[in-house]
Amino acid sequence: MPRRFNSRAFTLIELLVVIAIIALLVGILLPALGKARNSARLVKSLSNNKQIMTANLTYRTDFKDRMPMIICGAGDNVGWSTWSYGGKNCNVRWAGSVFDDSVAVRPINSYIYPETRFNTNLNGIARTANELEAFRSPGDKGSFQFLDPYPRIDKTLSSYDDVGTSYHLNMKWWDPVIAFVSVRAPRRGSETFKQYWERVLVDGMRRMTVAGNTDATKFVWIHDQTGDIVAQDPSRRNWVGEFGDRNKSVMAFLDGHADYIEMLPGMFRGPNYNFHLAMPQD
Repeated sequence: MPRRFNSRAFTLIELLVVIAIIALLVGILLPALGKARNSARLVKSLSNNKQIMTANLTYRTDFKDRMPMIICGAGDNVGWSTWSYGGKNCNVRWAGSVFDDSVAVRPINSYIYPETRFNTNLNGIARTANELEAFRSPGDKGSFQFLDPYPRIDKTLSSYDDVGTSYHLNMKWWDPVIAFVSVRAPRRGSETFKQYWERVLVDGMRRMTVAGNTDATKFVWIHDQTGDIVAQDPSRRNWVGEFGDRNKSVMAFLDGHADYIEMLPGMFRGPNYNFHLAMPQD
């Protein structure tokens, strides 16, 4: 004979208890999962910086300790940008700008992507033909590079999709010269404006190299956007960076290592980093 089984449906209260338990477990687990995901994104950003610095050191070996930094533009229409060392093409809104340097001329690119054929055409879809993921930070959600007054975020584009990289050169060593050049732009004899800038670039790189050779473990070469914002403005005492921490920036140093550093607002130097190289005016 068939055996009889007693069956009983869940009551409404039992279902509600089960749902409450599941909701409680989700509430406990989600923050932990979010923290783990954020930690993985941070590790990826640090890995990118180490990869870029490995390329930097190789480039310096090949070019007698010269830094992989170039002047933007041509003729007398020249200038500086914190992204010309590497990364993909700028967004089309930079078209015609002195800072719109092609992916093909950014020095670090060929060291990280030696097998890649870089598209020199900046017209149409060709501008976005090369994607260079080593220059993209997983925490990069907006660009501070285009809109004034600085820092003003454009959330429609990441820094990577705006200027080609999430990581920017430490240009603080250049500040005193910029202030001087903008007033008088002194030149020697028949020296062109571009030749003047090239001369000062070489001098700036020499100063940076000296700093790197004396304190390479602390001298910053690239950093995420948080680094620049917090270093320049003492009022940014509670700036939340790309990975959810206050006043912390991913940085890479001239000895090749990368770290996640807590910064002092408005300070170019801290216990573990040095942005600023004091230098006399030309």
